[in-house]
Amino acid sequence: MRKKLLLGLLACLSFLWFGTHQQVHAAEGAGFTISPALPQNQIDQSTYFNLLVKPGETQRLLIYVKNTTKTAKKLKVSPVSAFTQTNGTIGYYPNDHKDDSAEYTFSQLAGEPKTIDLAGDAQVPVTFDVKIPAKGFTGQILGSLYVEDPTVHKSGGGGMAINNKFAMLIGVVLQTSTTEVAPDLNLMAVKPGSQDNRAGVLATIQNTKPRLFGDMTLDGKVYRQGSDKPYLSRTEKGWSFAPNSHFDYALPSKEALSPGTYTLDLTAKAVGKTWHWRRNFTITRQQSEAIEQKLGRETPQKPWLWIIIAIVLALVILVLLWLVWRQRRKGRETDETKEN
Repeated sequence: MRKKLLLGLLACLSFLWFGTHQQVHAAEGAGFTISPALPQNQIDQSTYFNLLVKPGETQRLLIYVKNTTKTAKKLKVSPVSAFTQTNGTIGYYPNDHKDDSAEYTFSQLAGEPKTIDLAGDAQVPVTFDVKIPAKGFTGQILGSLYVEDPTVHKSGGGGMAINNKFAMLIGVVLQTSTTEVAPDLNLMAVKPGSQDNRAGVLATIQNTKPRLFGDMTLDGKVYRQGSDKPYLSRTEKGWSFAPNSHFDYALPSKEALSPGTYTLDLTAKAVGKTWHWRRNFTITRQQSEAIEQKLGRETPQKPWLWIIIAIVLALVILVLLWLVWRQRRKGRETDETKEN
C-alpha cells in the first residue's frame, strides 16, 4: 500500500540558544540561503541580531536571501514573535501565541510579512524597519525573521511519498538597556486536558516579565484530595522560557482521568529563584469523557459499575424467585383447605 505523509514539514530552522548558540543559514534541499547584515549596534559577535536599540529611533534589519537553484522562487519573509513551546524550548516560527503581559512584541514593531521573487541564482536584500517606541521598553523583545518557501516539494520512494516544505530563520533580540530584568512566574490556570495525544492535567505557567532565561527545573505532582500518594507526577530540567509568554506544562496520565477533586503541587526553579504553587481543582466525568473522545478513545467502564449492575440483577432474580415460591405455597395451602 502506498503511504503518504501529507504536508510533512521538513523545516530547516536555525534555533536561537543563548550560551549554546547554533545558527544554520543553509540546508540541503532547501534551495536558498539567508544571512544577516549585522549593524554597528550589535551587542556581541553572534550570527543573529542581538541589538542595543535607542528609544524613538527606527532600527533597520537587513538580510540577504539567495536562490541556490536555476529555478525561480517566490519566498515569504515574516517577522515572528518568539514563544515558549510545551517541550521547554523557544519557538521562532509563525504562531498565534499571545500573552497579555507583553507591552510590545517583535511582530508588532517590525510590520507585515513580505513576499520576494527570486530568479535563478539571484540574491536580494530584504529589509524591515523596526520602530522603537519613543519611551523605549524594559527588558528584551525576542523574535525572528522567518523565511519560508510555501511550495510543497515531493520526495521519497519505495512506496513512501513525503511532502516537504522548507524554512529558515534568523533570531532577533532587541533591548534598550543591557540591565537584566528579573523574571517572575505566575500559575495562570490548572485544568484537565490533553497534550501529545495523552490525557493529563495542564498547568498554565506564565513568565510575566520581558526576560529570556534557561536552565529551569519544574517538579509537579497531583494528589487526590485526602491522599498523600501522587496520582500524577512529572519533573523536567534544563527548560527555557521566552519573555512575556506562557505554556501548558502537562502532567500526563496513562489512562483516562478519574473524576474527583485534586490538588496540584508545582515548583519551578530558575536564575536563583523558586516559585511554588498549590492549587485545588476538580475533574468532572463529562470533562474526562470529552478528553477521551477528542483522543479517539472509548471511556473505559469502571469495575464498580458492573458490580452494582450484577448486584441489582441478583436482587431482582431473588425477589422474583421469592414471589414465585410464595405464590406456589399459597396455592398448596388453598388446595389443602378445600380437601379438608
